[in-house]
Amino acid sequence: MSEISAPHSLASRSFLSTDVSLLRRLSGLQPVKLLVIGSSIAILLALIAYPLVLLAGYSLIDAQGNLTFDTFAKAFNRRGMWQAVLNSAELVALVTLGACALGIPLAWIVARTDAPGKSLVALAAGVSFVIPTFISVISWIFLAAPNSGYLNTLAIRYLGFEHAPLNIMSFSGLVFIEIVGVYPLVFFAVSAALANVDASNEQAARVLGAGKLRTALTITLPLVRPAILSAVILVMLDALSSFGAPAAIGTMANFSVLTTKIYDLLKFPPQFNYAAAVAMPILVFTAVSILIQKYAIRAENFRTLTGKATSDQVTKLGPWRWVAGAFCVLVVFATAILPIGSLFLLSVLSSFGADITLSNLVTKHYALIFDGEFVARASILNSLLLALATATVCATLGLVLGWVVERIRFFGREVITFLVMVAYGFPSIAYAVGILMGYVNLFYGTLTLILIAYAGKLLPIAFVLVRNGIQQLSTDLEEAARISGAGWLRGLKDVTFPLMRGAVGIAWVLVFSLSLRELSMSAILTQADTQVMPTVVIQFIEDGAIELAAALSVVIVTVCISILGLIRVFTRKKTAAVH
Repeated sequence: MSEISAPHSLASRSFLSTDVSLLRRLSGLQPVKLLVIGSSIAILLALIAYPLVLLAGYSLIDAQGNLTFDTFAKAFNRRGMWQAVLNSAELVALVTLGACALGIPLAWIVARTDAPGKSLVALAAGVSFVIPTFISVISWIFLAAPNSGYLNTLAIRYLGFEHAPLNIMSFSGLVFIEIVGVYPLVFFAVSAALANVDASNEQAARVLGAGKLRTALTITLPLVRPAILSAVILVMLDALSSFGAPAAIGTMANFSVLTTKIYDLLKFPPQFNYAAAVAMPILVFTAVSILIQKYAIRAENFRTLTGKATSDQVTKLGPWRWVAGAFCVLVVFATAILPIGSLFLLSVLSSFGADITLSNLVTKHYALIFDGEFVARASILNSLLLALATATVCATLGLVLGWVVERIRFFGREVITFLVMVAYGFPSIAYAVGILMGYVNLFYGTLTLILIAYAGKLLPIAFVLVRNGIQQLSTDLEEAARISGAGWLRGLKDVTFPLMRGAVGIAWVLVFSLSLRELSMSAILTQADTQVMPTVVIQFIEDGAIELAAALSVVIVTVCISILGLIRVFTRKKTAAVH
């Protein structure tokens, strides 16, 4: 890709109508405060509004820049595109059903029963959630590849199978990997909802003669239905926008989904208009899903917290508690212990398919990925640098924008919130297309281009966490600082930030972790000199260097799990400070 030129006629249009009330209030602010707030809002427009407007605009123009609706017809009539649409729809449906079938019973067992081993489920769900699906692919290739997978070898050697019973390199294999990656969304949402359900409702049903199953179906399930609906929306969007696992498995099994088709359209020579046209249905589905979630949950306005002290409703399962406990242990083993253990084992195995013996355990793969002459080491440094920069930018912007929304009262301030949150709902790969269109001429082939995408996509996480903290913070201390003569910037630095250090710290750590594992945007925006760890992992998989992919993945997983531990430490300290 020697030179890329993208028309920017849409860039001159206004993205956000001027709010007179906001301008009037800002005009009375201190110059430093006005500069910081104005710069933050300008950065917000550049990060989110500009690329998304470009994305919508490009879907309506042809290669010559003329306005047309034929772009959609031509894009979806390309070879294999409609099959990719059907594959995406089937993937979304099956993953959603599977995640609910796994996550809802697990949440009920953990929150409402006396099953043994249930305390391990939350930890395993957290581990499953922080491990990206493109890394899970590596573990399951080692375990369930059709010819050389270790579980298949054991099944043929010791269980009498004539042929390999498992095949992860298939569409059903992709569905399984996606379910393992997203079922924690359902589990945590339903677990939290069950924790908030007033147990007296279920106790009353039991007193009136309802059995355990009827109580669960007629009382408990309706009360947690909003949480289930929220989780279903998140699972659907996650499955629809997934790229890493479909790219890895689809290459080997010869099938495509919409996200991999978008990626193909951006290979040299890039076809921006067709890529934007294919991305638009994903964006529309996302917007509709968010609206359904908003209004459906509002309609199901169940109040389950009464403020009255009631004991938890624990269902005695009798002999079935051992069945439920076995189910929990099986899930923990299959979704956390087995994948992580096999990933590490593969990373130290001399070659894929070799017998697991001491003589075949080596460290050469780690030595190679940390070799300064090898692409992996550069990708590690790039990932760490991007994660540091993204976390710092998002935490800083989140603090300033959260303060603006909560502390400056003006009509239309929720527009800022909408702009921050809108990028979170859009699929990463579609958002990356907009970033590429908007900034390719300025930052092509640099880490800055990737930083812009990371910051825009992950800003909502920092914003929500910091804003929630500011909402709990009284204005008295800030007013006292102003009365004592402190300027706005000093008050923010000496009063607001120290009190918000916990929330800002959690936001920084979480954004750092998510930046390290981000693949969808990286696959589109990276070049030879700007590779990051996830893109190198996918490259290793495509080249057949599974052992190297496993070694680099162990680095990513180790950092992500360490980050998970740091978040728990931050949360524990915050809770201790409150008490």
